[in-house]
Amino acid sequence: MKERIVRRTKEEIKKMKGKTNHVHVGNTSDKEIERQVDGDPDSYIPTEEELKNFKRVNEDNKDE
Repeated sequence: MKERIVRRTKEEIKKMKGKTNHVHVGNTSDKEIERQVDGDPDSYIPTEEELKNFKRVNEDNKDE
């Protein structure tokens, strides 16, 4: 089966409605997040040192 690739502009993506439940995310405790990460072999919580080395990707618009 051939995959269908859809290209969208940054403006089109900004207009799209997301599926994130922000109330649920906001009510999720740090302990719950740690349990979720522990149960996911593809995920981990970065150390404080790693977080210090992160760099912002979208420097052109810091409010995104």
